[in-house]
Amino acid sequence: ENRLRDLPGFGQKSQDKILQGIIYLKKYQGRYLYPFGAELAERLVAALKKNKDVIRIEVAGSIRRHKETVKDIDILASTKSPEKVADLFMKLSDVDETISHGETKTSVILKLGVNADLRLVSDKEFPYALHHFTGSKEHNTAMRARAKKRGYKMNEYGLFKGEKNVPCKDETEIFKKLGLAYIPPELREDMGEIAVAEKGTLPTLVNEADMKGMLHIHSTYSDGSNTIKELALAAKKLGYTYLGICDHSQAASYAGGLSKAAIKRQHKEIERLNEELKGMRILKGIEADILPDGSVDYDDSVLESFDFVIASVHSRFGMTESEMTSRICRALTHPAVKILGHPTGRLLLAREAYPINMQEVIDVAAEYGKAIELNANPHRLDVDWRLGPQLKKKGVKVAICPDAHSIEGMGDMRYGVGIARKGWLTKEDIINARTFQEFERWIKKNA
Repeated sequence: ENRLRDLPGFGQKSQDKILQGIIYLKKYQGRYLYPFGAELAERLVAALKKNKDVIRIEVAGSIRRHKETVKDIDILASTKSPEKVADLFMKLSDVDETISHGETKTSVILKLGVNADLRLVSDKEFPYALHHFTGSKEHNTAMRARAKKRGYKMNEYGLFKGEKNVPCKDETEIFKKLGLAYIPPELREDMGEIAVAEKGTLPTLVNEADMKGMLHIHSTYSDGSNTIKELALAAKKLGYTYLGICDHSQAASYAGGLSKAAIKRQHKEIERLNEELKGMRILKGIEADILPDGSVDYDDSVLESFDFVIASVHSRFGMTESEMTSRICRALTHPAVKILGHPTGRLLLAREAYPINMQEVIDVAAEYGKAIELNANPHRLDVDWRLGPQLKKKGVKVAICPDAHSIEGMGDMRYGVGIARKGWLTKEDIINARTFQEFERWIKKNA
């Protein structure tokens, strides 16, 4: 959030060193944030894809399943020249050293400390290997059991009827042979996806292209790096039609929380920009602190001046589960609050979630028609994807928000969408996958 850069005795260089130090610290913990692993994997695949000996190539493993943290990188490629492709892999600029090199698997350590495995198969074997090495282990076990019941043997080399391989050109055909609709990689966690695929009722998962509005953006009015106009133009360039500016409230003084006078200035600027800019609607939002007693920062007259309010906890994480749950549930009953921000307060690989009964929170959100944020910041990815089916069951809508403090942070939306997909969510479950007019109606309906 660039909070160190402008402090006396610090600068961009100092901040970058500290950030690098944090990356190293996390590296030695043996797990990495999803984007860190995904970006490295994409770079490796892009380099290998240029080689004429590579027929098909995909990232597999937990990265393909969009797990929030990953341990290593799994890449699968089909080729007629495995030695040539393996040799190219070992010589890539990102590779530090080779751990092992065999006929079908080469393992390396990248210069950034991550282990990466390249598995090489024939193109005929590729679909079966892709399914197997995508996982999860639990999903694969369930799929093998299903195959056995239907008279097949299933492994990374093929789908067999007796000794005969059943030809499948891709994963879709493998699932079809086993009486199933195609199961997207994100859902392969043995959480009921096979039974639903058998019925043919798997949801059409949300895509990045479905997203219409970008909410929870911080500007230079609090701790953001860009002006409202810069943010609006950037969002428009990315294909969004509305933008929710949500700077910090006054209780978050450490983050430049807005005074009442600053709110009035900001609202006037937003009104002026809405007249000036075409094809982009800017909403007056706020990320209001949920205070320890469950009240929401600012008095009601100020809260009512916003188009919508995201309420978040930023202090007193040490409460008991009962205290924290009551605190958040009380905030959700406030008429001005529309969205609960990063509901568990977790920072992946850095800070555990505070104790909270999310079932109770979801029940209250359902009762009062409030949405729960899926914070797309890679350090948060909060609400947890495992709660997706419960949110759907209760009819609680989700807001995928980047919690961006810069234009660059807007790109985190892709990670939020990936986690939403993992949580079985469709565009109908996401309030900012709606048009501006539909979103505005939802806000007014839940006033």
